[in-house]
Amino acid sequence: MIKKAEFEWDSKIQGYILSSFFYGYVSTQLLGGWLSARIEGKIVFGVGLGVTALLTLVTPPLTRVSAYILIGLRVVEGIFEVSYH
Repeated sequence: MIKKAEFEWDSKIQGYILSSFFYGYVSTQLLGGWLSARIEGKIVFGVGLGVTALLTLVTPPLTRVSAYILIGLRVVEGIFEVSYH
């Protein structure tokens, strides 16, 4: 039996979803380093890890709302992920 796909995304939307994380990640490379130098690194690490974890938890229900919400969510995850890599 062939299952129907849960999401009917064309290859263009799939590409946007896959690349959206990296747009956020790349955009804050310098900011993450600057914040770590200005504020204690543990704080930057904790905030980045905490926000990314919370956003990951809300990803499945928000994905069912809209692919564009998922794209925005992944950009924000990328922004906060940079602080601890």
